[in-house]
Amino acid sequence: MNYSLQRELVKDILKNRTDHPTADMVYSAARERAPQISLATVYRNLKTLAESGEILTLETADNKLHYDGNVTGHSHFICKGCGRIFDVWATPRVPEELAQNGFTVTESKNVYYGFCGKCAKKNSKKAGNRVK
Repeated sequence: MNYSLQRELVKDILKNRTDHPTADMVYSAARERAPQISLATVYRNLKTLAESGEILTLETADNKLHYDGNVTGHSHFICKGCGRIFDVWATPRVPEELAQNGFTVTESKNVYYGFCGKCAKKNSKKAGNRVK
């Protein structure tokens, strides 16, 4: 992959964020530092970085693609209530069954879906209100 100033900008933006932004969010941040950058350039560089394994992609339940600049081994939790994405550092081990059946795992993506504490609390209050 050839060096690209725009690609480095996109990578730097993602490296310094923990909110797992969408392409539009990355584009907004990139425009603050390089007003001439186009949305197409941001999309192209996000795709290139993801394909090369320099960033991670996460698809939410509403089919939005989010990006993570932290490629160290970790999982993600996506809240179905508020849509926030959380890093989960307790990465599950690859099942021994894979190795026993001749598979060689080169990468994995573990994503959990559910409700964060705040949304779970809101849901339980709503359910409680309906019962009354």
